[in-house]
Amino acid sequence: MYLYILQHGEAEPKEIDPDRPLSKKGRSDIRVLAMHMQNMDVHIDTVFHSGKTRAEQSAQIIAELLAPDISPVKTDGLSPNDDPVEIVGDIEQMNGNILIASHMPFVSRLCSTLLTGNPDTEFASLPGTLICLERTDDNWRLAYMVRPDFI
Repeated sequence: MYLYILQHGEAEPKEIDPDRPLSKKGRSDIRVLAMHMQNMDVHIDTVFHSGKTRAEQSAQIIAELLAPDISPVKTDGLSPNDDPVEIVGDIEQMNGNILIASHMPFVSRLCSTLLTGNPDTEFASLPGTLICLERTDDNWRLAYMVRPDFI
């Protein structure tokens, strides 16, 4: 099982649009990631997002290219300040590869929880970063981490 944790792409400042949709660069960066994932033959079975516009748009861009038959699902517990411990059990009960589009600090706290057991260990990333964790037996390990500007 692979868990793809995506920090949404760059968003518009709230002074420009309080809903904070993806900026032109944010959309472009997520498309670059999606094409990279497609070139790596990534298969995704489930796509979740926080419900915030920028995360939903990021999830949709990835799903359109990698899993056009799958509709991204708004899921409670994925907002910036949510406690990742509340969804870890749900993730671990699922089968198949999952993509979660969310925000900082949730992305950091989820990765830290799965990799170290401590949600407060900082796991920093930038907008548009994709983190791939692999589950083997009862453990998670970092498979890779990539940003659009390195592709």
